[in-house]
Amino acid sequence: MFNGIYTPVLTPFTRNETIDYEGMAHNLSRWAATDLSGIVVLGSNGEFVYLTQEEKEALAAFCISHFPKTKKVIVGTSCESTLETIRFSNRMAELGADAVLVLPPHYYTGSMNESVLYQYFTDVADACPVPVMLYNMPANTGLNLGSALVARLSQHENIQGIKDTSGNIVQLAEMIRDAAPDFAVFAGNAGYLLPALSLGAQGATLALANILPQECCRLMDLFHAGDLEEARQLQLKMLAINHLVTRGKGVSALKTAADLLGYTGGIPRRPLVPLQNEEAALVADTLRIYGALA
Repeated sequence: MFNGIYTPVLTPFTRNETIDYEGMAHNLSRWAATDLSGIVVLGSNGEFVYLTQEEKEALAAFCISHFPKTKKVIVGTSCESTLETIRFSNRMAELGADAVLVLPPHYYTGSMNESVLYQYFTDVADACPVPVMLYNMPANTGLNLGSALVARLSQHENIQGIKDTSGNIVQLAEMIRDAAPDFAVFAGNAGYLLPALSLGAQGATLALANILPQECCRLMDLFHAGDLEEARQLQLKMLAINHLVTRGKGVSALKTAADLLGYTGGIPRRPLVPLQNEEAALVADTLRIYGALA
């Protein structure tokens, strides 16, 4: 089910913070023309936590209907309660999502032990008519899905992969080693794409692929072609711009970079704020050094 390079698409907003559907259609047409295997809607870079349930459903439906059927659309359906996650996952399946991406519930962090999380994910997977991909994002949730838990969950026939954004390459290697043979482990950040592929990751879901989709796909192609030195050089080249649009300045920098490269980034939704002049200039300078901007 899961392989290749996906991007967790940004959600462009207008100046009054409504979803810019014209801008999203423009972005979708550009991503569709690349070698991306698919997109993730309502991921972290899509600011899903700032959307109402009605907005989430409308945006997902729009993206599914405006993206080629030859590529996959995964929808983030994470909610805090098991019942709401199941309801939303089923609704996304009805709309045509190929799979769903699910974070662990994390508001009651102290109660979310391995047993509770195992039950949560298996309950969702039992009730969901499309494949489930786990989403490990400890920097945002405060919870880490360890390799032992992931190995157990990988035995469920409808839990078919994980996006691991922990940055722990040893843990990622353990997931690949211990999970079921047909379970896909995805790198969650372009900063360690090549190391992840070298260990056996089947693909990646990358914020950087919003703005440099072909470059991310090219790195994977170079790896599979055995051009390891060129892949290594490309991986090193990506580090600065990738850091800036992820853990450096985050979504605001990603949107600034998108606007500079001809996509529609728009403003972030409050409480996130747009980059100030010096920060925006840093994004432009980093893109120039990379060679993506004249």
